[in-house]
Amino acid sequence: MSERKPFAVANWKMAMTISESRRFARQFVPQVGSAAQAVDVVLCPPYTALHAVAQAVAATPIELGAQNVSAAAGRAHTGEISAHLLADVGCRWVLLGHWEIRRRIGERDVAVNRKALAALEAGLRPIFLIGEGADQRHQATTALHQRLPLLFAGIDAGDIADTVVVYEPEWTIGADQPASPDRVAAGCRAIRRWIAQTYGTATAEGLRTIYGGSVTPAHARSLLASPHVDGLGAGRQGRDPQAFAEIVRLIAQTKEEM
Repeated sequence: MSERKPFAVANWKMAMTISESRRFARQFVPQVGSAAQAVDVVLCPPYTALHAVAQAVAATPIELGAQNVSAAAGRAHTGEISAHLLADVGCRWVLLGHWEIRRRIGERDVAVNRKALAALEAGLRPIFLIGEGADQRHQATTALHQRLPLLFAGIDAGDIADTVVVYEPEWTIGADQPASPDRVAAGCRAIRRWIAQTYGTATAEGLRTIYGGSVTPAHARSLLASPHVDGLGAGRQGRDPQAFAEIVRLIAQTKEEM
């Protein structure tokens, strides 16, 4: 069994009202049970529900994450949210580089890196989302190794253990099926190999790499078969308390058996 603690993250995207978020927490906490001790579980609600979810999970091991952050300094940035404000509401983690944001505003890796540095400075832990684009399906390793240096520029080896990388190919978002287990294993392995080449083997062994992209309970065990895959991220299934609790339990069970 790996010494890396397994990881699960739910990205609720632009869904879940405050009342829905509270109801999710009430149902999810008892259903996930002791698996939330064995797995680091992070919920990423919309900004409007951050405070409500922070209160709802305050007495549990479950942690709070945001879906994005601004890298801008100062206060005169209408419509943006800073890392310090997210930390103030109770966030410990922040998602960075999601394909939906990249598509919508043309966000580049350099901009994602600036957000990561701002997050780390405020005490937040980055969750990088990285994968090959839809036009790079047969060049996954090349695409990853081109992007990783830009994403990790200026990030010290000491911060790697507080960072999670989600391998999420663009073409798996909203799809009926996730990437194949072999493809997932290869993607996570390529990310860890680059970290080892850049920061050293010991640092790479401390990095958690997980998979995201059309994850369901039915696919969880096969996706987790590789020792390089330390957990899973869920979007649609992450908004269903029963389904996400099952995903977390499967992560705990599968990694305990390895």
